[in-house]
Parts: sequence; C-alpha cells; structure tokens
Amino acid sequence: MEEEGVFLPDNSLRLPLLHPSDGGADTVRGTSLGQTCANLINIFVGLGLLSMPFALMKGGWVALVALAILVPLFGCSGQLICSAFDLMPAGVPKTYPNLGAAAAGKLGSRVVLAFSCCELFGATLITLCIVWQMLELLLPSEGLGPLHPMQLAACLSCVVLLPLLCTDLRRLARFSMLGSCSTAAVVLMVLALAVLDPRRAGMPQQPPPSRHLASAGLIQSLGIFALSCSAHTTLPALRSSMAKPTRFPAALAASFGIMFACYSAVAAAGYWYFGDGASPLVTTDLAINSFYTFSRIPVDRLLAVLVLVSGLTKYPALNMILQASRSRLLLPADMILSALPLRRDSLGNDRARQQWLERGLRLLLFAVAALLALTVYSSLGSVLSLVGGLCSLTCSLLLPSAFYTLLAWRQLRWPARVALSTMLLLGLSLISLITATNLWELTSSRHAAPAPPADNLAGSRWGGLGLLLPFPP
Repeated sequence: MEEEGVFLPDNSLRLPLLHPSDGGADTVRGTSLGQTCANLINIFVGLGLLSMPFALMKGGWVALVALAILVPLFGCSGQLICSAFDLMPAGVPKTYPNLGAAAAGKLGSRVVLAFSCCELFGATLITLCIVWQMLELLLPSEGLGPLHPMQLAACLSCVVLLPLLCTDLRRLARFSMLGSCSTAAVVLMVLALAVLDPRRAGMPQQPPPSRHLASAGLIQSLGIFALSCSAHTTLPALRSSMAKPTRFPAALAASFGIMFACYSAVAAAGYWYFGDGASPLVTTDLAINSFYTFSRIPVDRLLAVLVLVSGLTKYPALNMILQASRSRLLLPADMILSALPLRRDSLGNDRARQQWLERGLRLLLFAVAALLALTVYSSLGSVLSLVGGLCSLTCSLLLPSAFYTLLAWRQLRWPARVALSTMLLLGLSLISLITATNLWELTSSRHAAPAPPADNLAGSRWGGLGLLLPFPP
C-alpha cells in the first residue's frame, strides 16, 4: 500500500492495474533492472516503515521470524499476479478488474473493485492520522486559543487538503521524492541510536522499557507487516515498462530482499532501543523519548516536516482513483455513478453531470475518512493492522493466488496445486484471524474505562481526541 510515485520513463504518476498496461509511447525505451528495483523499493518502502518497531513491540522478537516468512510470500504472490496476466485472453486490457473477470466472471471483477476501494479508503484514513500526528508534533504543545493541538492539526489539514481534492495532481509525483528522503532519514536515525546511545541513557523516560520474546500481539504484527508489503497493483505495469520483461522476477526478488533488510533493520534497532514503550510511529519516539529529544538541532521536527509533506502529497494521489476514465474501463467512480438514475447518451455517458458528481464523491470520501480517523486516532496501531489484515492480504495475497489458480489449474502439476491451495488456505486464515482480533480490540477499547492511550501515543500531547468525541478514545 505504500505507493509514493512510479518513475516510469515519462515521469508520470499512474494507477497501473486500473488502466491498461499493454505498452505504448511511454514504454518504448524501457527501464533497466536497476531502475525497476528502484521503482519497486520507492513504492513499497514508505510510511509502513515507520511502524516496524511498534509491530515488533506487539509480537516480541519472534515477530522477526514472521516478517522473514511474509516478505518472500508476498514476493511470490507478486510473481503470481504477473503470471496470471499472461494467461488472460489476447486483446483484453490487462487491468486488475479484467483479470478478476477472466478468472471468476463478473463476481471476480466486483470483488476486485470492492476490495481496491476498501484498501484506498483504509490508506486514506491512515494517511490522515499520520498527517495529524506530524502536524501535532510541529504545533505548540499548549495549542492555539481554545483549540487543542490535535484539533488544530485536523483543522489545518482540512484547510490544506480540501482545495486539492478537485485538482489534477499528477505533477505532485516529483514531491514524492521527499517521502523517500524521509524514509532514508528514519532508517539512519534509528540505526544511529545503537552507536550514539548504546546504553539508552539518553532517553528522557528512565528506566528504559523492557523487551519480550513473544506474545499474542503477534497477530497484529502480521497485519502491519502485510500492509507494509502490499502494493501489488503496480507490478504488471512495472514489468511491462522494462526493456527486458523476462528479468522482472530477478528485479522482484532483489527488491523484496532489500525490503526485508530495511524492515528488519529498523524493526530490530527500534525495538531494541524503545522496547515495549514503542509507539505506532517511530517518529513519535524519536521526538519525545530518544537521544535526539534534547538535541540543539531539531532533527525530529525536520523529519516530521518530511513525513508531513509526503503524506499531504500522497492523499490527493490516492484520491485520483475517483477521476473519470476516458476509456471503457470500469473504475470505482464509474461503478458508483452507474448505479445513479442519470440520463445518458447512446454510449452510456453523462459528462455534464459526471464532473460535479465525482467532486461530490471525493468530498464525501474525505469527510467520512476524516470522521472515522477522529474515532480511531488513538488506536492507530490497530487500524494499521486491520487495513493490512483485511484489505492488503486480500488484494495482494489472496486474490492474486486465487486468480492464478483458476486460470492455470489445468496446466499445473500436483505439487504446484498443493502449494497454491496452501497459500489460499493460509491467506484466508490470516485475514479472518487478523480482522477479528483488531475489530475486537477497536470495539472493546471504545467501551473501556478512561485510560492512557493503548498504543503508547506518549502523553497528553497525543491524547486530544477525547475533547472531540462523546466517548473515551
């Protein structure tokens, strides 16, 4: 789910599996193996990296083993989705909805669209929460007048984002590089703690938090890992953009290997330093409970600015999914608009009304996501795991495996059939377990007695949600 911009030859920002990827003027030159690896890493390794220490805090050191299993598994499903596209009938545009239709008819196409919309909505919700937390870090701790810092952060983000909802924001792809810079800065800052403060004596909160080997929170760790390993909707377009598409499996293997190295390094170093006091976002701990807290140079605030800009440019790019399509493809906006009683021409188009309806859909998506973000603001860790467990596992593991199985079953030998059946069973089990666990935690925390935020959002500075809600966060 960490799509921060794809550096194709024409520097365009696209939503590949919802548009054709059969080549064209922008794939004449083709990308090299190294460029494709860079594209993959830039897409996958993003905001999810900030939650790696928290994921380890939930599951203990044994969560590293789970990470080592999930990353290759998602890499395998990435290859399966590309192989499934090769099995589609000739002449059919290679899009994710069309792949679902080829494998399972209209039901497959509708399932793809439904879960793609859910994944986008979940990404929107998470992005808003992260933007608010970064803004809250930069604002005065006492707020402004009657507004608490969190209230002020929510208002400011709305003022900035609302004008951008109806703007063509493909040019913002250049600014996505700031997200890559913030990712590199997080990695360096977390790893440097082992050298700068090996005894954790520089932490303001003493004694340093303890650590544990394993716990039942491993289920939530799996959801966060799944969220951080999913962006499979970009893979077919990346493969088709290569000068030598036959080398894509090598690029995929190398990129997921680098991904695992980044995730495991940040997770291990962050959990070693912050222990069981780790917050859902490692930037929170770097700011308020680390060696950098009392530094003369406000490195934590500089990092917050980078993450904030990355989040602000990421949300409008996510919202572009609701743009009208000039092709005959079925996009989520087209699916919603087709259900409305509108007058249409012979081709089924209603351009006059479609524009303002799309803008209304964008505004509605933003409003619903903002309201829901307010209710789960202090449970960001559970939301990360829920979106990863339900949407990311479905879109990036279960559906690719299922579609490939349906299309290639007759050609497969029994070992491949057993392996695919095992992947499908594992995917279904993980989705059910992770979703049920996080829904139970979210609902139970809403009815629990007032207490400090369960996800360790570090004190009153991060706990302003209760001022906006009629129930304890």
